[in-house]
Amino acid sequence: MSDALLARDLVRTLGTRRVLAGVSLTAAPGVRIGLIGENGAGKTTFLRLLAGVDRPDSGTVVRPADLGFLHQELPFDGRATIADALDDALREARADLGELDRLARALAAAPDDAALLGEYGERLEQTQERESWDADRRAEIVLDRLGLGGVPHSRTLTSLSGGQRARLSLAALLIRRPAALLLDEPTNHLSPRLSDELEEALGADGPGAIVIASHDRWLRARWQGHHIRLP
Repeated sequence: MSDALLARDLVRTLGTRRVLAGVSLTAAPGVRIGLIGENGAGKTTFLRLLAGVDRPDSGTVVRPADLGFLHQELPFDGRATIADALDDALREARADLGELDRLARALAAAPDDAALLGEYGERLEQTQERESWDADRRAEIVLDRLGLGGVPHSRTLTSLSGGQRARLSLAALLIRRPAALLLDEPTNHLSPRLSDELEEALGADGPGAIVIASHDRWLRARWQGHHIRLP
């Protein structure tokens, strides 16, 4: 379970208030977990601990190296363009394809090289797991689903509305498809129709673990997975 997200007995106190008291979680690849609770219950605090942005007072977290965290801060420079954000989201998929091409050319010159064959097999498996061949098409689908399909890629982030920037941050994570994905109130800037599209974009059978924090109504109505109530 190297790509699993594991938390054990997390305790976090902010000021004089004990926000989390011994919370645990196991999210294996493919598992979807919803965090429910009123505002101030500790959902964002718990996600920050899972992501490694904050440290618990006690307890442990084991996370995959490839982890994506959607939170309130935009992870791109305001002078960057939509194209820059997409290039960053597609970087790993394009690296997979470039490395496969390099290895294939090397094998054509040395077909009996066992080390090259092993390296090619490992990269091919990784490329298939990430669905890297389909990454550019997937990017356009995700952008359409989140209401950004008609926005020129040359637009700078500072020219976008706050809602558009938040949706672009979400789109970039969905395009990248990390081994574990943490989403903090992802529907804040989405209409009911786009919330439906987000549900489709997340998918029930995706390869990575997803932990999502949202208000009870959204999770109960749409999220078909395990719930953890906080506090």
